Amino acid sequence: MTRMSQKLEITVRIKNDNGESIIQKTSEKEIPDIEEFDKQGFRTSFDQIERAFITGRKEVTDDAVSDYLEIISKKKLSKNTEKPTKQ
Repeated sequence: MTRMSQKLEITVRIKNDNGESIIQKTSEKEIPDIEEFDKQGFRTSFDQIERAFITGRKEVTDDAVSDYLEIISKKKLSKNTEKPTKQ
């Protein structure tokens, strides 16, 4: 098995109007370092890097979208269950 010592970190952050993070998702993947590039060759190493980017991006975007939609549905539900005030 190949030793990989570099880390790829992908972070997705959704902020509110005040600039505060309401959702933050991070994915960390291992990628080959320069020594592994030399040992494995370019194609194998590039494939590992590309796969790390693709899977990392998919993980954080899927999680962030899911959490964001959950927040929206809770807010929408709370608005719909509020009793109208008498004027």
